[in-house]
Amino acid sequence: MRRLLVVLRQPPGCSGVQALIYNKLLPFFEDHGWEIHFAGPSPWLTSVLTERLDYPPERLHYSTEVSASLSFSVRKNRHRKGTLPHLGHGLLQLLARWLERLRHHDSEAHLLRGLSRTVHLANQRWHFDLVAGKTPDFQVLALTHRLCQELDKPLLALIDDPYGARDEQGFHPKEPERQRSILDRARGALFMSPLTRDRYVEAGLLSPEKAHVISDSYPVNPELYRQTAPTPTAHPSWTRRRGVRGDQRGGLRLIYLGMLPEWRPIEPFLEALRAANQPQDPQPAALELTIHGFVYPAARRRIADDPRLASLIQIQPLVSYATSHALAAAADVQLVVIGPRHLDNVPSKFFEYLGHHKPLLVLGPPQNPLRELVDRLKIGLYVDGRSAEAIYAALDTLRRDHDGFVQAYSTRATAIEAFSAPTVARRFCQLLDQALA
Repeated sequence: MRRLLVVLRQPPGCSGVQALIYNKLLPFFEDHGWEIHFAGPSPWLTSVLTERLDYPPERLHYSTEVSASLSFSVRKNRHRKGTLPHLGHGLLQLLARWLERLRHHDSEAHLLRGLSRTVHLANQRWHFDLVAGKTPDFQVLALTHRLCQELDKPLLALIDDPYGARDEQGFHPKEPERQRSILDRARGALFMSPLTRDRYVEAGLLSPEKAHVISDSYPVNPELYRQTAPTPTAHPSWTRRRGVRGDQRGGLRLIYLGMLPEWRPIEPFLEALRAANQPQDPQPAALELTIHGFVYPAARRRIADDPRLASLIQIQPLVSYATSHALAAAADVQLVVIGPRHLDNVPSKFFEYLGHHKPLLVLGPPQNPLRELVDRLKIGLYVDGRSAEAIYAALDTLRRDHDGFVQAYSTRATAIEAFSAPTVARRFCQLLDQALA
């Protein structure tokens, strides 16, 4: 059995995307001859939500060297605003930040030093065959590169997001010489987006034979498909129609699971949703949306100030991983939003809930790699997120042909199975074998 150590900012046990990518794959690695270990800051100190893992604890190498201000901030956000625990931890966070500033404490350097010590100790015991560094963020990959030199271990680069500026015009590496130096030493690089992979190759950061693409996956854990969505977090109108898709006139319940920061603008979607629910609409059944996660302030104000939108959209806090799957199962359509400048971004949430066979509405730039995939699989619609007219037309199509998109999950089951956790784990291990060969 060969051993890989993955060094990352969000190790399994956290609720962040980096951790969740691997949580689904953990049961399948040993089937292909690999024992996977992880090194990162302790989830309890750095992640507001944590996840229980059925995984040998000796393979999880957590560093507890986390600045007190960060730790108190995480603890604060585990409680509702205005409660005594929230206020108390907030005061401790301010005090810790003041003391750290007084001592010229560098939180980032402190975390990386702790991570370095954790990796050295883990390798003394387990003697890893391969060490991988995951970006974002780039500093973790750079640290892993240095550790591989110190430990005389082969390096693998795992690149989710590009390091540098990217927009419609192209990709501009932030530190091209340093990035090229690290990737020259790496045995290979695994990208989560084919466009990011191509951009790195075109920028001369690594040779094409060392650059590979691997997708995220959907879980096959049966427990996630037997969950029941908790009533308190559901849209009020959902409970009136429990167990029924929309209503007799074609209404749909849309769900968005995750964060909506300013770089994922939804104003065109709000305009389209409002138009699709006009009283004079020939199909006036409601198209409702529930968001579980952060929404940028301008969009929240737009929703709150418009009575029609406020009646159609509900914003709820983030939920646990298992609850997110229960909510996905209860919805009719899953909404995915990609920022207009992020041509290469392939969101994990597109793959995460495929096992629930829900039609997808993906809003993003036309050049994004997901557009071709959605068009090929026929399980939803990909439209330009900047066009309210295109979004309105997509909502109307989903309302009229919802069952056809559901049926596509059956007719294209073989193609979709390529994104299941067992299949992606096998592909991942094949690439590990290739890196060592």
